[in-house]
Amino acid sequence: MAPGQASPRRARLFLLGKVGVSAGLLGLLFWRVDRAAFLNTIRAMPLHVFLGCFLLYLLGYLLSTVRWQRLLAAENIRIPLWRLTLLYFEGAFFNLFLPTLIGGDIVRGYAIYRLTGGHNASLASILIDRLSGFAALMLIALLSLSVAVTRIPHAPVALMILGVAAAFGLLMAILLNDRMKDWAGSLFRLVGLARFQARLQGLVEAIHRYRSHRRALAQALLLSAVLQALIIVAYYFVGRGLKVGVPLAYFFVFVPLITVVAMLPVSVAGLGVREGGAVYFFALVGVDAATSLSMALVWFALTVLTSSLGALAILANAHYAKRSGD
Repeated sequence: MAPGQASPRRARLFLLGKVGVSAGLLGLLFWRVDRAAFLNTIRAMPLHVFLGCFLLYLLGYLLSTVRWQRLLAAENIRIPLWRLTLLYFEGAFFNLFLPTLIGGDIVRGYAIYRLTGGHNASLASILIDRLSGFAALMLIALLSLSVAVTRIPHAPVALMILGVAAAFGLLMAILLNDRMKDWAGSLFRLVGLARFQARLQGLVEAIHRYRSHRRALAQALLLSAVLQALIIVAYYFVGRGLKVGVPLAYFFVFVPLITVVAMLPVSVAGLGVREGGAVYFFALVGVDAATSLSMALVWFALTVLTSSLGALAILANAHYAKRSGD
């Protein structure tokens, strides 16, 4: 078999494996929970609470787009907010189908790279955008842990948060190290990417330039903190709508961990992994599996509903490109 044929086949098998993981985990969860209790819990969700959480989710998308715009502006890339919003929703739409929660960033990166004529900072802005969001998520988790640590019955939860935060800190230290640019060039040659070295080296340099954009980084971190807090509060309201009587502080500890677990590249859109994480963590504070599963699936429904608007964004972008002759 030719190398060109093996790669698509391997990709299909990889995707099928992730679909299998999602289906297997969901099947296991539904097999273990009280299905009658699960259905009763879902039916108890008030429509006005669901719609309210949907609006909070939309607000979160808008904040994310403003954050992205500020990071682009720091590199003198000026794009109207409405256009970036369409691109952001496009990426969210593809997140529903690509294997991980960040798969849509590839689509978003390709679109912004073309729109800016191949500006390296356009791709760097997406990475910095993601990193600022993750930094805010870890900061919230650490602050919440300091408040709720005496109430959490299992030490592994605290160790998980500290471990993820430490790994993130190490990643940032590597990315922002001045020697990273030299290491990147050597690595590209070693793995056979020498022909892309100039572009990839430009991306690394663009990432390093963001160290001097302190105002933009501060704005991005602030917006990320507001965004992550908004998401956690919306998750809390979903729980309240399902009669979950767990204090808000636990949501600020558990939701960041559930988000991190869902980002593992082992399933499609985090499906199955996210629900398993919710069942595990909320069981630590007495929430039964059926209710935790209901809460996670209602949250996923919100994600699907909001991200599905990306289909309209794709049509709008295509219409705009056709009119502008792009």
